[in-house]
Amino acid sequence: MTAGLRSFGRLWRYDRGLLLAYGLASLFLLAFVVAPLVRVALEPTLADWRQVLTTPRWQRAALNTLITLVLSTASSLALGTAYAYAVTRARVPGARLFALVPLFLLITPPFVAGLSFILLLGRRGLLTYQLLGLEASIYGLHGLWLAQTLSFFPVAYLVLRGAFTAVDPTLEQAARGLGAGRRAVLRTVTLPLVTPALLAAALFISIGVLGDFGNPMLVGGRFQVLATAVYTQLTGWASFGTSAALGLLLLVPAVVLFGAQQWVQARTRQRYATVGGRSSSLPPVAVAPALRWALFALCLAVTLFVGASQAVVLLGALTNLWGVDFGLTLEHVRYVLGHAAGLGNSLAFAATAAVVCTAVSMLAAYLVQRAGVPFRRGLDLATLLPAAVPGTLMGVAFVLAFNQPPVKLTGTAVIIVIGMAVSYLPVGYRICAAAIDQLRPSLDESAANLGASKLRTLLTIVAPLSRQALLATFVFCFVQSVGTLSTVIFLVSFDTPLASVSILNLADQGRWGRAAALAAALILVTMASLALLWSLAGRSLRAQEFSRAGG
Repeated sequence: MTAGLRSFGRLWRYDRGLLLAYGLASLFLLAFVVAPLVRVALEPTLADWRQVLTTPRWQRAALNTLITLVLSTASSLALGTAYAYAVTRARVPGARLFALVPLFLLITPPFVAGLSFILLLGRRGLLTYQLLGLEASIYGLHGLWLAQTLSFFPVAYLVLRGAFTAVDPTLEQAARGLGAGRRAVLRTVTLPLVTPALLAAALFISIGVLGDFGNPMLVGGRFQVLATAVYTQLTGWASFGTSAALGLLLLVPAVVLFGAQQWVQARTRQRYATVGGRSSSLPPVAVAPALRWALFALCLAVTLFVGASQAVVLLGALTNLWGVDFGLTLEHVRYVLGHAAGLGNSLAFAATAAVVCTAVSMLAAYLVQRAGVPFRRGLDLATLLPAAVPGTLMGVAFVLAFNQPPVKLTGTAVIIVIGMAVSYLPVGYRICAAAIDQLRPSLDESAANLGASKLRTLLTIVAPLSRQALLATFVFCFVQSVGTLSTVIFLVSFDTPLASVSILNLADQGRWGRAAALAAALILVTMASLALLWSLAGRSLRAQEFSRAGG
């Protein structure tokens, strides 16, 4: 404590600008990360905990959540790993085209997968009913598992793509030279070298599955999970204690997974490091023809299924009454044009949240990595904390913390923007920290010798040299915030509608045409926004930056 006070004294004498920035970053994290979580932890009473732990309904919901977590994480990780390996190492035919499919899915809100599955595979689905004459039900565990796999495998793909690309082919070629077969090289060299990335991808997917709200609401049916139970108890019954207790149950596996990933990653970071001073000119070990064509078939099947699921959303937007009258109409398009406020709010709030997230991420990363400020470990932990908190719990925490005077923010644009920014702050922080870690400390020392303060060094040297990371953070937060649902659904009001919430409400009411039209509009405007940003940023914006989040 005394050393920390001395550090504050030095900052006050020599770098008051950095001290102010440190205070603002700390205040932001304390007010909008730590305080809400403390508030929600104190909400449930003993009676609430007793009811949650002894009621069979909530016990089944907890068990369903664990089942979904294991199945969806495993399938998403397996599919993403195989897909990334096919594109980067196996070099399957059409690899460039296949590489775009997961990136496109990242632009698409996760719950759109559930909507498209209903239109494609539901009781009146285009494929099941219209083409095959089947009245199959997509609702339940099987539908939820399929929807979450399609929604979250791009996360694993993005992380593993960077990891496979970074593997030094020299190690694989050396194993081949020692007599190892192709399968043995893959099993004993390639996959172990990407272990940290596999763990990081598993963490991101599992947290996403735990907090996923849209897909369970759309296709879960009677298969209730904790995320939907939290929402039902808070909005349907106004039971804050029970809702908070159910949300805190979600936190238990999330914290365990987060802690395990951090511990294993710290142990394996140096063990699996392969990047040296020079890149190898050797090609990767050739993949067995049978495996190569099997991976090609997998990528082709995924691409066709993704294409069909997206096409059915566009078709639904132009269809009179899905499953009954497939005549074309523009009524749903006119509805979207007449209710454009939610769409505009989604874009405006997401862009603002992306700016906030980028600024806080870069500032926090610099304070922890280079500034030498006191209590750096606490700042690092507070910045990463939202990564271990499911979105539904964070939404409940915001409601409890900011739903009454003197700080009443629920239903306002401010709290929605902050909720979006906080949700994706850990990923932005990791991207910026990885970029700063690659900059030589001698740059800071040279600036200090010339009389520059640390804050000036951040603004004039570190930030410009980390431009790619800043752009990647902005794009990631913007894309994810446009279609986010689990946190903001607790915070919206009649005056602050969002497209994602409107889509869910329309689908819940059975207005599939309007829901599909609004979903299609949301995807199109997001793509248009990214195209505009790409044209302004040029080549500085690279998808590989996202893979740094798994470091």
